[in-house]
Amino acid sequence: MPSRRNQPGKMTKRSCVTNDRSWPIVAGNYKLGSPDSPVAVLIIGNGAANVPLDLVRVFGTMKTENLGLEKVIVNIISEPCIRFLIVCGREEFGHFPSDAVVHLVRDGVDERGRVVDARSAIPYLTNIPREAIERFRRQVEVIDLVHPKEAEEIVAFDPLYEFDAARNEELRAAIEDCRARDPGPFPEGPMVIRSRTVELDPAKTTKAIDNMAIEFTSQMLRLPSEKLSTEASVIAIAPEFGILLDVVDGVVREAPSVEFAERLRLYYRGVK
Repeated sequence: MPSRRNQPGKMTKRSCVTNDRSWPIVAGNYKLGSPDSPVAVLIIGNGAANVPLDLVRVFGTMKTENLGLEKVIVNIISEPCIRFLIVCGREEFGHFPSDAVVHLVRDGVDERGRVVDARSAIPYLTNIPREAIERFRRQVEVIDLVHPKEAEEIVAFDPLYEFDAARNEELRAAIEDCRARDPGPFPEGPMVIRSRTVELDPAKTTKAIDNMAIEFTSQMLRLPSEKLSTEASVIAIAPEFGILLDVVDGVVREAPSVEFAERLRLYYRGVK
């Protein structure tokens, strides 16, 4: 039976952002700075940097190469004054979120919504329209300050790490360089994306993804080989509420995104 998939969020446009009460439009782990700055700073993982708020529009953290990246895209394209995205911190094994950002801007996504050539485990952008992704790629220049890039182990928890003096100075220099090269607001104005999945509370989304991963891997260990290798798709019972049926194990569950749940299940069962 063919799967029924979530429809991407609806896209609208509005006039330029004038105050922080209307922006960012999606909740996340970030701090706001100067409305006049063209710079956004994205820290990979749980990093603590000395970011001068008077020099940046916003800075925050990102941990995942899929739903987390979609939230970043939605917020940035709704603020046309942001023309530079500085990605910094250290890479995380498995997710490789900074690699996904760099490849997204450089190479885009394929017909399945997968970031082309990304090293990440599940770099699928399935909850926002292609127009939003292409707008993001045209609007911002990515400055890659992530090092080290060769993460070699999975960290069982999310430890805080701090930037040393040299990295803080490197970051400040990059911010000042971007400000000096400010081309002005993106000429097409703000683009607003409305998507239930993207607008979910980040903590609840992360917990839901973790729960799905545990369920899928537990089932995988119990499945016979003929079921393990199946490419059967999940069926959306109520896409607007994220309710789906996994036809392999017959379980009905709730997910932040039906499309992403299917990608996650196929990933854990070895289907690329």
